Amino acid sequence: MRRPPLLVFGLSGQIGDALCRRGLPLPVLAVSRQAREPGAGEGPVEWRASGLDSFDEPHSFEAALSLGPLDAFARAVASGRVRAGRIVAFGSTSLHVKGRSPDAAERDVAARLVEAEAALFAACRQSGTPCTVLRPTLVWGMGRDATVSRVVRLARRWPLLPLPMGAPGLRQPVHALDLADAALAALAVDRHASGAFDLPGGERVAFGEMLRRSVAAGAPGCRPWPVPWPMLAWAGRVDARLGGWASRLADDLVFEDRPAREALGWAPRGFAPSAADFPL
Repeated sequence: MRRPPLLVFGLSGQIGDALCRRGLPLPVLAVSRQAREPGAGEGPVEWRASGLDSFDEPHSFEAALSLGPLDAFARAVASGRVRAGRIVAFGSTSLHVKGRSPDAAERDVAARLVEAEAALFAACRQSGTPCTVLRPTLVWGMGRDATVSRVVRLARRWPLLPLPMGAPGLRQPVHALDLADAALAALAVDRHASGAFDLPGGERVAFGEMLRRSVAAGAPGCRPWPVPWPMLAWAGRVDARLGGWASRLADDLVFEDRPAREALGWAPRGFAPSAADFPL
């Protein structure tokens, strides 16, 4: 069997699920920590059980796509263990936001993202490899995210759920299928699309309204109970155990997407979730 032209890390994650729905440019070598068989609609996907830190392939691929941890992928590229004619990797807009968090773990996440991007671009410049980093905001749509889908899971169990419904900070949640489209576009365009692109969703919605729409779509039998969001925001600033998210309830986390629209044809949907976006 000839070497697959596309190498993918993290295909078993939520963006990988979306890519499989959209249709992968086949054939593919998919690297996952756990061995698995191709799923329905995946076509000729060759799965290999390996972690990023242990992966070492002497062959060069036409392209490599990373949907998983950016720091581990950057190390693999910098060390020459991943070789490809084009590199596309997902990062996160968290590098813009979490560096100011009261939570030390979140600050560490932001620092590692910044360092990983710098290391990846440096390695690709040295080898002359076009490199694109895609930075999504809050991802939704596959029922696997840790924000709105987690809230919906709680709402399905509790008929009355306390939530900061009035929190005014704007968010731009982005659907996983739109991110799959962006990844496919980045793999297809020429080297002028090299660089890092923020990928916010197509609508700016208040944090509390985002929760309300999610619960209404995924758990219509639940009645949200509004809690005083300013109290949570204050507590989040003084007590990192609540997580950095509480300190940002009044912050507008919005990002410019014009570069992605121009380079990648980025045209994300607004936030209008349905029950199908929160599968059991």
